[in-house]
Amino acid sequence: MYQIQSTKAGLNDVSRCEERSHGVKDGNDLTQAQKNDSELRENIYRSFLKEDVLRALEYFEIDVLVKNGVAYLNGHILNSSSQSRIESAMQGIPGILGVINNLVLDDKLTPEVATSLGALEHTYNCKFFTGSSHGVISLNGKVKSDKVKLLAEQCVARNPNVRGVINNIQVASVKFEPQAWPFLQPAIGVVIYFLDGVSGIVKHVIVNPNNRRVVAMVIQGRFGDRERTANNNGGASPVELRITVPMKTVRFLTKSSGFLHIRSYDSNRFMDFDPDAFVAPDLVWTPPYPYCRDDVLFPIKYLLDIAVQITTESQELPFGAVVEEASIRDQFFANDSFGL
Repeated sequence: MYQIQSTKAGLNDVSRCEERSHGVKDGNDLTQAQKNDSELRENIYRSFLKEDVLRALEYFEIDVLVKNGVAYLNGHILNSSSQSRIESAMQGIPGILGVINNLVLDDKLTPEVATSLGALEHTYNCKFFTGSSHGVISLNGKVKSDKVKLLAEQCVARNPNVRGVINNIQVASVKFEPQAWPFLQPAIGVVIYFLDGVSGIVKHVIVNPNNRRVVAMVIQGRFGDRERTANNNGGASPVELRITVPMKTVRFLTKSSGFLHIRSYDSNRFMDFDPDAFVAPDLVWTPPYPYCRDDVLFPIKYLLDIAVQITTESQELPFGAVVEEASIRDQFFANDSFGL
């Protein structure tokens, strides 16, 4: 009988991100131990699919890594009940030598976040209401100023287990306007398609450190009538470039692909990637799941003075205008709003 161990936040990044950096080997190059681990991983996922509740609520939120017979579980799940179902589903699988459980539970994360906001509530005489859905925090309440609203957002974002913050706090005497786009997390390496059929690959995500949300992605590809170079046939083909595309241009997103509202030649809706406009996170910063530190870049403008910065993302970042707005409900329940 194997033993399930729980580890502290941040340790999961070591194994998961290092394994990903090694790349995927061809099946013929795998050792017998690696083949056994791969088969064991598939058996674990099959056991989750057989459990109705896990299949409906948690299956796509759990990342399973198996190394030398030990299963590492990463991701976000709803509650302790789901964790018990996961443990039960794995009990009958032969070959598991141990389980390292890095799963973050919403029913534990929510009170953690609420407690961290206590000092702000006391200082500014206000009350915040929080909820969590697979690590995405919904922040609600009413405050007297934009400054307090931003401070609350930053406070929640300091928790390394938070995937992102949807800030629905209302400011007194200001008309409430919900955030204009759903929570999206494009996976590194997925294909993104423009309206005209041109595609590119996600190489980095641009994250707002104030709320841990992805505000843009760096896409690499050959785009429309951009700069061209001579090809072997005597003609010219587009040069492979990197561009920065705001998440507000995303029409649909899944784990394996994404589709945009814009065409590859709509250069007024995106920018050429400028490395000088971004900076890598500090080594002590934990990226939001499922990203690794090398996946993430910060906009330098956010780091100039984030403690007093009150402007909105659309005003502060030089990206395109909002394509279409989404209701508060859409931010949580729109198709693939969690990048599934």
